[in-house]
Amino acid sequence: MTGGRGVMLILGGLAATLLVIAIASGWQGANRLRGQGEGMAEAEEAARLFVEAYGTFDFREPDAYRERLLSLSTGDVQAALAASQVDPTALGQQQTMATGAVSIHVTAYSDTEATVSATTEQTRRAVDPATGQLREQRLRQHVTCRLVRVQGRWLVAEFRLRSEEPLQSTGG
Repeated sequence: MTGGRGVMLILGGLAATLLVIAIASGWQGANRLRGQGEGMAEAEEAARLFVEAYGTFDFREPDAYRERLLSLSTGDVQAALAASQVDPTALGQQQTMATGAVSIHVTAYSDTEATVSATTEQTRRAVDPATGQLREQRLRQHVTCRLVRVQGRWLVAEFRLRSEEPLQSTGG
């Protein structure tokens, strides 16, 4: 009988040890996920700021458009923006665009890079050169951004408009 108790004591000790390991592992996992969750939320917010800035333009403040985007980007995206100029047609047609994010989701994540999928709704207004009437067009856009962490900030390193479809058009 003493041998049976010894085996039970050993098995009980092993079970208790495994329980402690499982609790510690679960706690570490929860902390790791919470840390990633914060980083993922920061990446989503950076992507939201960029897609809304990219899709928002006012002909009365053409220089502000590029400056906003430069501060939210890096690498090839930033270089392309720095070399770009506002289309004179947008100024002549008094174009304005307003964009708001409908949904933002991280689709891939590490401590230094993230990929974010965004859906936005954009309203475009411009004066039709043929009629002089104000035209309005609403679009839903699907965008993918690749972000990198630079000095603690998430910046857009790649931007791809995957699709856009009209929601409604008025005027004209």
